[in-house]
Amino acid sequence: MIADVTALDRSYNSNQTELTVATFRKPDAILFKGQQSSSVSAWVCVACGFVEFYADPPQTLKVAMP
Repeated sequence: MIADVTALDRSYNSNQTELTVATFRKPDAILFKGQQSSSVSAWVCVACGFVEFYADPPQTLKVAMP
């Protein structure tokens, strides 16, 4: 197992950016949705290629407000 592998995303012009995940405190708002994001790292099994993704740190992602 290889831990803490950087997960990269590619934009339309092949620029590499760090993969992120996001939640929104007010997802129904038109503006100011309150985005909360976290970078993502991966763990990769060198035997079979299985990949697990982890938010770094997960505490930055909060549940949406009702």
